[in-house]
Amino acid sequence: MISSIILSSLMFFIIFFFVILMNNFALAAIIYAAFLFFLYARMTFSERKRAGSGVIYRRIFQTVFAVGFCIAFITDLLAERGSMAITNQAMSNSELPFCHIAIPQVLVPLMITKSIIFPARISGHYAAVASMFLIWFICTITIGRGWCSWVCFYGGWEDGFSRIGKKRRINLLPKNKEIREISFGFFMFIILSSLCELACTYCEWFCPFKLVTEYSPVTSIPSLIATIMFIGLFIGLVVVLPILTKKRTQCSALCPFGAFASLTDRFSIFQIKIDTDKCSGCMKCATACPFCAIDIKTIQDKKGHPEITCAKCGECIKACPNKAISYDFRFNLKKGGCNCGSKSSAPKTKFGRVIQELLHPAQLFRFAAFTFSVIMSSGFMIKTLNIIFSPLAALISGGAK
Repeated sequence: MISSIILSSLMFFIIFFFVILMNNFALAAIIYAAFLFFLYARMTFSERKRAGSGVIYRRIFQTVFAVGFCIAFITDLLAERGSMAITNQAMSNSELPFCHIAIPQVLVPLMITKSIIFPARISGHYAAVASMFLIWFICTITIGRGWCSWVCFYGGWEDGFSRIGKKRRINLLPKNKEIREISFGFFMFIILSSLCELACTYCEWFCPFKLVTEYSPVTSIPSLIATIMFIGLFIGLVVVLPILTKKRTQCSALCPFGAFASLTDRFSIFQIKIDTDKCSGCMKCATACPFCAIDIKTIQDKKGHPEITCAKCGECIKACPNKAISYDFRFNLKKGGCNCGSKSSAPKTKFGRVIQELLHPAQLFRFAAFTFSVIMSSGFMIKTLNIIFSPLAALISGGAK
């Protein structure tokens, strides 16, 4: 209990600084800060009662953030350009917002040509290349691919749609390995094609989120084909398949940043472990995993951890009836498996137990991931709340007169 109070208090100060103080105590900032603190406190205290029970608050955050991000982003575009369409002026002046999905596409050309192939600002803007690279680096060494399930401002679309249906209509569990192979195969195609074309081919042809951000105007047959593709991919991979499969299909099969983050996740200090001594092989974890990171071979071979595409969302921890799955520090895991069955000595004093709880990898991971969520979302969400509240405030003030 004391450790949860301490962590909630620390998170309160982080939220206060980045959300309320940085926005001059605006009403929208105070409302959003209260929302964030409610989510974190509920998540932390729920996890004390039952491991994994706090994942519902992660889902709520990411879904709300995805919708709020797009509202703020589109509003910015309309104010700056008058439409969501990419203009020739924005292209020639390198003023396109640079998002994390473009990072793996520009890295290899950057090493060869010493230039950024994406027409974006290098610095001095919230969506500049330098700031996004810095965020990516810090994320990589801390939460790793946890970015996809906790921070990504697109992932909430799939997370939200995947919760609409009560039952899954299509079972992808037998195809999890094939989906991972498709993901890395498509990743290699995107990297090579971006290098050959010296252009971000995923952004130009395959990104389904153009439908809710910005897009190239239809001025030719190729641009018409690209438009049809991103509309179809959004409807198919972000809306329909998540509803039918309860999986994040675009994240699992198509997103090049997801595949890239899977490869660099080995530098993260956190990992999910599966205690093979406790595991009964019921496969509920594999069914619940939205990223297709656990399959039959994972459990049968007693690997002791999910596959490389694990995004540390915690859904498998919630689903496991034997409490065999948990967060751990990567340096605690034995090579090729987990330190299953090993037990750390329990502190003899109350102070020692509080310290042990504070330094528990699950507590630290959730604290780090939610801190990223607070920092990344605050600007966009406050802008969105202002957009929503402004007409209401004008209506109320007009009615009062």
